Amino acid sequence: MKYVGQFLADAVWDLQKQKCKFTVDYTIPPDKGYFKVDTDALYVVREKYDKDGVLQLIAAAKMRREV
Repeated sequence: MKYVGQFLADAVWDLQKQKCKFTVDYTIPPDKGYFKVDTDALYVVREKYDKDGVLQLIAAAKMRREV
């Protein structure tokens, strides 16, 4: 679990540098209007290898603060 908790952009940059095969999937809150998210701050929340050996990253947006 090398990339969990890192910015998605940093993880993608590192994987491209290593020339690794990977895919990125995104998860979003069920109600886009209720939960405020910052779509510019994506984090890796899960990583796993599929049966073909391709790394799959799951990314989620950081929750914005309500003040």
